[in-house]
Amino acid sequence: MKIGNNKFRGIFVKADDPKFLEKHVVPDRELLDLESLNVTEIRAQHIARQKNFDTTPFDPDGRVLRLFPGGYTVWSGFPGAGKTTLLRQLACHLMHRERSVFIASLEEYPVDVFYRHACTALGTEDPTQSGLEWCVHHWAERLRLWSSEDLPAPHQHLLAAIRVLAGQGVRHAIIDSLMCLDVSTGDWEGQRLFSNALLRTVKLSGVHIHLVAHPRKIVSSDQDPDINDVAGAADIGRLADNVVFVRRAKNETVSPHGNATPMRIAILKQRHGSGACGEVLGWFNRTRKQFKSDQFDATRSAYLPALAYQQIDEEFAL
Repeated sequence: MKIGNNKFRGIFVKADDPKFLEKHVVPDRELLDLESLNVTEIRAQHIARQKNFDTTPFDPDGRVLRLFPGGYTVWSGFPGAGKTTLLRQLACHLMHRERSVFIASLEEYPVDVFYRHACTALGTEDPTQSGLEWCVHHWAERLRLWSSEDLPAPHQHLLAAIRVLAGQGVRHAIIDSLMCLDVSTGDWEGQRLFSNALLRTVKLSGVHIHLVAHPRKIVSSDQDPDINDVAGAADIGRLADNVVFVRRAKNETVSPHGNATPMRIAILKQRHGSGACGEVLGWFNRTRKQFKSDQFDATRSAYLPALAYQQIDEEFAL
């Protein structure tokens, strides 16, 4: 039986069919011209970028983890593991190093957010009035708090606020958490689009965003977490500069010392810097509200001017 040629018209197409993009590609315009590059400038710019990073309170010198402008870090961990308290100390650490920080803590009242950060900076569970006043005065130009209590929070509005605040000097933004945004947990396409919007925001603004995302599944005490244990679409972790998983240490139930709770900070991904992954072990001092590398270190890490602590200590001595 013969089959007419018209039967094949919907199968075969011409290579120069206008429906294809090949006719619109202009290599000279769309490819990098290597011969036009100034290698001296490229090298200098690369070295400058590698030196332009911020650090964390558990690694203040940046030997393990570095936070570069124009990227984002995903922070994960089970409830009570210490990720939010660690991020409070991170904000205090960054402001102490003269970085402006925007915090959208969507699971807390805005005034409580300020109060708990003050507790961390002052190293106490019960800050004095003068201590709180020091925080207000010292952070007036460095701390911006998201005041809307609407849930779920509109992510487009939130990201737009970060881009605007970047023009006012904000260099870090903390979003706690992904679960409180208007991106459904089961909407993988919506989360993929959110990941791209997040990436566009950090690239346009130069801000480093810290996104809290809860774990996808339960990890046993003997199982080490990996990047796939972070909740949300895979794109969120795939596009991130860093993925950090905060856990209680395995020996917590054995003999935690006094007010110190053992912690494990697992770096599951690091795109820049050394690119190294691994763990940082330490202790969270519940009285001081601060992470310590030494179990028996009960001193206060200072995140305010020395005069603030001197005044507070004098008040307690009276």
